[in-house]
Amino acid sequence: MILLVISDLHIDTGKKLGTFGWKAKAFMSTLDRVIEHYGVEKVILNGDIFDLYKYSYAEIAEVNAKIIDYFNRKGFVQLRGNHDIWVPHTHDHFHIKNSEGKTIHIEHGHKADFLNGTRFGRFISVTMYSFLKWLVRFRWVERKFYSAVDYFDDVNRIPRKYNTIKYLMYALKLLKKYDMVILGHTHKLESHKVYYLNSKKIYLNCGTCSLGRFQAVVVDTESFDFETIKIPRKTEFDESQLPIFKRKR
Repeated sequence: MILLVISDLHIDTGKKLGTFGWKAKAFMSTLDRVIEHYGVEKVILNGDIFDLYKYSYAEIAEVNAKIIDYFNRKGFVQLRGNHDIWVPHTHDHFHIKNSEGKTIHIEHGHKADFLNGTRFGRFISVTMYSFLKWLVRFRWVERKFYSAVDYFDDVNRIPRKYNTIKYLMYALKLLKKYDMVILGHTHKLESHKVYYLNSKKIYLNCGTCSLGRFQAVVVDTESFDFETIKIPRKTEFDESQLPIFKRKR
């Protein structure tokens, strides 16, 4: 089976503090073309599909009815992230086992840290965003907020400190049990191959589809071949931007 895993869309209402950065039609069109290009059989929406820290699900659904209907189609699996843990019809994780008995484990990854992985931590985050929604009426606060988002989400920036190390350690713990682990949450597209007890293990992070970008991983569950996809924001989509997915025979 060919899986496409995307996460961290942070679909919002289009008002201040929103970071999705896509028109629904453009995003669905891009996703359709990626699905067709790779022959994808199942799409995993790996958490933070919506941004319930800033807006209610009812507010988001009212504005984004078409994209929600699109995601509710057969072949789409929706997982919970810390920003959309209350969304109906979502799951904590997704497992798939191939004919050799190797298992792929997919989850959002927010359980690796206190602020996002606990009820109290999420309460703090929601409270902070509620206060920010009040402050953002001041233009300088709004500018500072988006500057901070751009800085921390800049996939081309080399951080002074590797700020996803705790998620890598979390993935390594999961790889003691599973053969491939795919997380999101960090907004950093990653791939790592390691060995545990002489068995090859793979950790992938599917990056983010927020701020008008499209990042993802595509995986052949039988061969464990994979590719990472990275289409920058404000870029005219072209299939030639997509890496060639070389599958084993």
